[in-house]
Amino acid sequence: MTTTTAARRARTTGRRHIPFRIVAVLIALAFLVVFGVWQSILTPWVTFPDATDHGWTRTPELHRYTDSASAAAMAAVGLGALVLALRPVGRSALVAWVAAMLTVVGMSSGVSVILQQHQGVGGALVQAVATVALTAVPFVLLHPERRLVLRGGASGAAGPTGVARAGLVAIALAGIVLTLGAVARRLTGVVAESPLEDDVLGYVVLGLALILGSSICLTGRAGWRTLAAILGAVSLYGIVGGLSLAFG
Repeated sequence: MTTTTAARRARTTGRRHIPFRIVAVLIALAFLVVFGVWQSILTPWVTFPDATDHGWTRTPELHRYTDSASAAAMAAVGLGALVLALRPVGRSALVAWVAAMLTVVGMSSGVSVILQQHQGVGGALVQAVATVALTAVPFVLLHPERRLVLRGGASGAAGPTGVARAGLVAIALAGIVLTLGAVARRLTGVVAESPLEDDVLGYVVLGLALILGSSICLTGRAGWRTLAAILGAVSLYGIVGGLSLAFG
């Protein structure tokens, strides 16, 4: 292959990455900036006034645990999208996880409006499907390795072993406990302030982020180490933030 041909192919490949990079950056900006995660990630240590109209009076001090959980999950997704915007290929594990979480967040938005009685089931379903269609779908379809990602991604050189594997299993178990515990509490009528609150979703989204992320890492797909690092950071934040809220 001549130098000219190699350069031409490199330019073509670079152009193919542009649409995906644009989508990834927009998603990262939405999660980290527009949704206010840059601020809410400090919830374990700072109480912020609630600027969102929930349709009922919400006392921020009573929802710091779930707001922290939601911020951790949203920050992780935004960070994952940002990493992929910088380096789109060779990280099919991270692509699969971010796409899965965009779907989870989109569907949870529909559940949220039902719990808070903002819309009926029909309107909530439309909102959920539209959110997924505008985020997860283009994120996957515009990815340079979309066919590989849709087939499950490329296998990495070596999957997690030893301490890394044990840590990922522990993170997955923590996610399962968090998710099932939150759902069980809500089904038994336990709320922080109002039956209209959607606090359960903050815990469920974080729990699913841990479960899905750990499961993908354990398959040893390409880029699992980057995803594992994000999950480790989220877990550390959860431990430190939880202790700060409990004893602060």
